[in-house]
Amino acid sequence: MIINIAVCDDEQESLERILKELYRVASKLKITIETFPYSDENKVVDLIYNNKEDFDILFLDIDMPNISGLEVAKKLREKKSDIILIFISSYEQYVFESIEYNPFRYIRKNRIGKELFLAVKAAHLRLEEMKDTYIVVKTEDSEARIKHSDIMYFETVERKIGIHLSNGEMLAVRKTIKELCEELNDENFIRIHSGCVANAKYIDKFSSYDITLDNGEHLIVSRTRVKNVKTALMNFWGDRL
Repeated sequence: MIINIAVCDDEQESLERILKELYRVASKLKITIETFPYSDENKVVDLIYNNKEDFDILFLDIDMPNISGLEVAKKLREKKSDIILIFISSYEQYVFESIEYNPFRYIRKNRIGKELFLAVKAAHLRLEEMKDTYIVVKTEDSEARIKHSDIMYFETVERKIGIHLSNGEMLAVRKTIKELCEELNDENFIRIHSGCVANAKYIDKFSSYDITLDNGEHLIVSRTRVKNVKTALMNFWGDRL
């Protein structure tokens, strides 16, 4: 397993130190990493927000000149990115403010030698826990390995299942709704009517007849499933408050 790590810090000396520490830690933990250094926080936002790169971990400096690391984190959380976010800063006063963006860790630059090791070790364990949350599906001409969290919803389309992904792509697979639900075995997926299942992660609004996804798309909820959908959503949203 190769862990893809993005590092964003506008100070070149600090950036190089973080990279050096990452490879030292990776060697000690006997894990394989690939690093992607950036000094422009806007570039990082573009790559992740627009699904141009798939990083596992982002080490993000908070105090940067164009937009703060907290603003970058806000944009990523709006996108519902599941990247492991680790803040790095020379200033401890940002700790409480950063909590709003649910960071995995907060590393102080003056203690980077010790704290980065612990952060990478914990992040590696988290990724190991997450690695099974993929599904392999067979389309007409290929096989695709996709994250559960990248599936917005899937529906019956002309004797096939259309899997709609967060990047706008739609995969057509020869399965039934029941078969795909059983393979996913993921409580975040809510059946909203007999031919459609939606990922709660992408649901922004709910009414007695439809749901609204975070891209503005509306999906119908059958009358017989309104109560179950509402209960499942309340449980999902409640766990994240």
